[in-house]
Amino acid sequence: MPSPSLTKGNRLLEHLSLALCGVLALAFAIVVAPLQVPDEHGHFLRAYVISRGEFAGRAIPALPASVVSFVKRYPEASERFRKLTPREIVRDLPADAATYAAGNTVLANEDGHHAHLVSGVVASSTYCPLVYLPASLGIWTARALHASPLVMMYAARMFNVIAFVAALAVSFRLAPRCRALMTAVALMPMTLQQAGGISADLVTIALSFVGLSLVLYAREHLVSRRFLFIVAVVFVMWSLCKFSIWALPLLLLIPSSAFQNRRAWLAYIAAVSICMAGALLIWGRIAAGNMEALRALRLTVGVDISANVRLVIAHPLAFARHLLEIFHSNYKYELVGFIGAFGWWQFSLPLWTRAVYLLLLLLAAATEFSTKPFLGWERGVLLLVCLAGAVFVHATLAVSDIALSADHLGRIYGDFSSAVQGRYFLPFCLAGLLILRQSRANLPKVTLLAIVTGVGTIHALAALALIRSAFYL
Repeated sequence: MPSPSLTKGNRLLEHLSLALCGVLALAFAIVVAPLQVPDEHGHFLRAYVISRGEFAGRAIPALPASVVSFVKRYPEASERFRKLTPREIVRDLPADAATYAAGNTVLANEDGHHAHLVSGVVASSTYCPLVYLPASLGIWTARALHASPLVMMYAARMFNVIAFVAALAVSFRLAPRCRALMTAVALMPMTLQQAGGISADLVTIALSFVGLSLVLYAREHLVSRRFLFIVAVVFVMWSLCKFSIWALPLLLLIPSSAFQNRRAWLAYIAAVSICMAGALLIWGRIAAGNMEALRALRLTVGVDISANVRLVIAHPLAFARHLLEIFHSNYKYELVGFIGAFGWWQFSLPLWTRAVYLLLLLLAAATEFSTKPFLGWERGVLLLVCLAGAVFVHATLAVSDIALSADHLGRIYGDFSSAVQGRYFLPFCLAGLLILRQSRANLPKVTLLAIVTGVGTIHALAALALIRSAFYL
């Protein structure tokens, strides 16, 4: 699967762009204070449990005192309470430093600074362990070396960065005509924060790059049965990442000419669809106990998931209208989070910098040259994937996180002011941006990649400086 012929200078720039994505993701992994990526406490504990071989796990796992104490040492949104010093971080690195508060193994908000600890742990237990594979491997490695919980956390972050760079390298090779756009998305501060943190997002984002790149390659090249099998496996894995069933329509972009006839093409799409749905059903069965624990936990804060589901089924049009109203009122907040909002309280760079980066994304999407322009129906498929992803995110969070109610006219209400964060859009943003691809006015490949790499790097460095000033003295 060779890339197009390139000069030595072009290759150097492309290797540089990949290296910068990795170096900057690593910088985010180091600079962001411990457990300050949103919900990182729960994700770290989930990855820790998986590293012990407990793949399904329990909603509230049994944990050693040193790990629980480490999690409680770093509060949610720590910048609101106090700033850290590098010396404090270094002091917690040795294994013998993990003995503070020994004996306390209760996950509770005892200090008032871990309001989302229990809910984060329970919610993360409903995710397939696939999304924590790199992080759990990092923790397993650190545990094998008898390292402290802080070293385990950094090892998990480092392994996530490695997975991120590997996914980018594969994607760049499969879809060289989308390299500038992928680089622009990869260098976005929000992408780098998720790549350098512990969450269920990193593997989801990585597989979204690889999955879309595989489809784009199959769309432009003759492919073998082995290649189509790889596509099927990746899509099944993708569906298990945060229930990403919305990616399914992308299979329609694989041309029927890759098969013996149109019937074989339809059979392939149907078979992969069944496997994706089947994988989700199997995982749902395995994690049924944890999902029931999540429903019970939501009831304690007035959110009845089962009642919400019944309400949506009874009033689907009213629910759809409610989602539109919510998106209309919150799109600015969601867009801020999409470009880059950091920490638990979502602080971000000035508005004008985010506007510049949004323009950069649009420039890369619209002006990168393509040897095979998208047809109208293909743009429709890309739009469907983007809309399906956005609707899925909003609908899922509305049902699981909000107390919905309906009036006598069937209108649905619910406080949805901050439930959806922009980072949730990263896995399907590439499909949406590709809709803008055109062939009438294109920038030279090297020029566009240089602009994207330069602006993206400067923006990421500015974000790192902001993060450094927010968390540290």
